[in-house]
Amino acid sequence: MVDCSAIQAALSAKLDGEPTGLDDAVIEAHLANCEECRNYYNRAAELNRMLNFCAAEPRTLTPPDLSEIILAEVEPEWRRHANAKVIGSVLSRVALVILGVVYFVWGITMLGESASISIQADPLTSRLVAEAVAFRIGLSVGLIFAAWKPRIIVGMLPIFGTLFTFSAGFGARDFVFGVADSQTGFSVALLLISTIVLAFAWLNNFGTGIVRRTWNSLNASPA
Repeated sequence: MVDCSAIQAALSAKLDGEPTGLDDAVIEAHLANCEECRNYYNRAAELNRMLNFCAAEPRTLTPPDLSEIILAEVEPEWRRHANAKVIGSVLSRVALVILGVVYFVWGITMLGESASISIQADPLTSRLVAEAVAFRIGLSVGLIFAAWKPRIIVGMLPIFGTLFTFSAGFGARDFVFGVADSQTGFSVALLLISTIVLAFAWLNNFGTGIVRRTWNSLNASPA
């Protein structure tokens, strides 16, 4: 007599396409009289169908092409940012050139006005005027060069910032003592405007992240 374990082993082999080792009539006769083996066969057949379905040729799922959608969203924003940067660069460079010309004209004007000062009669005033002329022409050349090569602005900002700070302090002192004139106010205002334009040009060309990177580089310790 064939027991259930042998029948179930034969059923598994049959489902796998292997020889059962038993006659089909014996297996069918046992299934007709054994509910446990029928349930086993039904469960095994269902499991086999599921496995065959999963093992079937997989369907290739092509992911949707989102590049056009992404570009459609990003490109307008990128173009606005790029256009704003170009406009800012042009305006800041023009402003730097104008400021440079103002300083140059101011220096040349001072040089012409000092022609009547005698070096022998008033050497101190003559030397101060010469230094003031050199100072303004130097600032003029620096501003014009910064308009041409914006990367040097990072080195010019501390200079103009320091000049403005001390000039504003001395100008306030002169104002308190009543000796300030229009030239004092013009000098302080021009230094302030120059510093602001330089800062704007620097940030426009290199982005706001340049402030953090510059600060980190200044605080970096040598290895």
